[in-house]
Amino acid sequence: MNHIKKSVLMVALFGAMPLVHAATSDGKTWAVSAGWLHVMPQSSAQGISGSTTDKTPILGAQEASSPNAGFEVQNADTAGLMLDYFVNDNVSLELVLGAPPKMELAGKGEITLPLVGSVANLEQFNKIATTDAYTPTFTARYHFGSINNRIRPYVGAGVMYAHFSNVKVDPAVNTELQTHNQLVGGLLKPELGKVKVDDAFAPVATVGVDVNLTKNWFGTASVSYAHLSTQAKLNVIGNSNTGDRDTVLFGSSKIEINPVVTYLGLGYRF
Repeated sequence: MNHIKKSVLMVALFGAMPLVHAATSDGKTWAVSAGWLHVMPQSSAQGISGSTTDKTPILGAQEASSPNAGFEVQNADTAGLMLDYFVNDNVSLELVLGAPPKMELAGKGEITLPLVGSVANLEQFNKIATTDAYTPTFTARYHFGSINNRIRPYVGAGVMYAHFSNVKVDPAVNTELQTHNQLVGGLLKPELGKVKVDDAFAPVATVGVDVNLTKNWFGTASVSYAHLSTQAKLNVIGNSNTGDRDTVLFGSSKIEINPVVTYLGLGYRF
C-alpha cells in the first residue's frame, strides 16, 4: 500500500495548489493536455549477484556472481495526461500521469552457479519478464515570453516516483532451464521464480514548447530525462537436498533505466 499512499500524497499536494494565490494576465490558471508518451530507457546490464542456499544439491550455501549478466528495459509507448497550475504568466506546477505501460525486461549475459557453470543464457530470449510501470511525475516549469505569444518554450525540473507491479516471467525461460539444465540425474531442474522490481524516486529535467492554436487550445511537445535506477530481485527454484521443490538461489541486479521520454499532446487552458 505504500506506493498508493505516495501517489495519493502527490495528487493531494497538487490539489492544494489553488490555496496559493495565482495571478495570470489572462485569468486562465489551469491547463490540461492529453497525448502520446514514448519511453526510451537508456539501460545497461549491471550484473547479477546472489548466493545459493544450504538446500542446493551438492553445492550447499555459496556465493554466486554473474557480473556480465543482468536486465535491460525496452522502449514502450503509452497515453499521457498533464495537468498544469499557473502560479503566474511564466511559472507553472505540473503533474504528469500516464496509463502504465507494460515494460519488457530483456536479458544480458549468463546466470551461473558455482561448480555447475551456466544455468541460463539470458540473451537467447526476446524478453525475460514484463512489468507495469506507474510513474507519476511532479515538475516546476518556467515558460518564456508572454502568455499570449503563439510559441512558448519552457524548461522544468522535478521528481518522478516509479512503481513496478504485475511482474510476469516469460514461460519460455523456464522451459529452456528445465530442458537443458539438470544437475546429477535431474536433482536440480531449475526454474526462474518470482521477480520483483523495487520502487524508486528519480530527479527529472524537461524542455519543451507550447504552441497556442486559439485563446484556449494549444499543442505541446517535450523531451524529459529521469535519472532512474532500481533493483530487481529474483530467485531460482529447484529440487533441494530435502527432495522438495525449494529456492536454491537468491539473486539481485541493479537496473539503470534512465529513460528519455518524449511527449506530444493537445491541451486546453481555462
